Amino acid sequence: MRSLLVILSLLFVLGGSGCQMFGKKKKEQAQKEAQHRKDSIRKAQEEAERAAELKLQAEQARKDSIAMAEEAQRRLYKFHIIVGSFKTPQYATAYNNLFSQKGYQTELIENEYNFQLVSIGSFKSWSSAVRELERIREEIEEAWIYIRQ
Repeated sequence: MRSLLVILSLLFVLGGSGCQMFGKKKKEQAQKEAQHRKDSIRKAQEEAERAAELKLQAEQARKDSIAMAEEAQRRLYKFHIIVGSFKTPQYATAYNNLFSQKGYQTELIENEYNFQLVSIGSFKSWSSAVRELERIREEIEEAWIYIRQ
């Protein structure tokens, strides 16, 4: 009986330390998993930041290309038939809307003196602008040609 008691005592002692060892391994595994989750979250955040930065760069490139295209068009169509010139932007917008409603393809242009000019036609050449001006003056006597530099 005594030997049985010794054997049971030994098993209890060995079994107890085995549970502690198993508990340590479980704790280490949990710490590794937690670190792995933190690393995954950090990587996902970095990727999201990179994606947002790339999106901003793409948007800026799009805006730059639009601005370049508009500038190229401005240089190409530099003769404008003007029907009104205003210092107050609200008046220019109202006059612009009036001519839009009449069917003209209008554009508001700001000159070097900060006047808002209401244009109802843009042309590449002086001669075509003059021909159109003669036709338009039958309807709008005060129309004139502005040359955008």
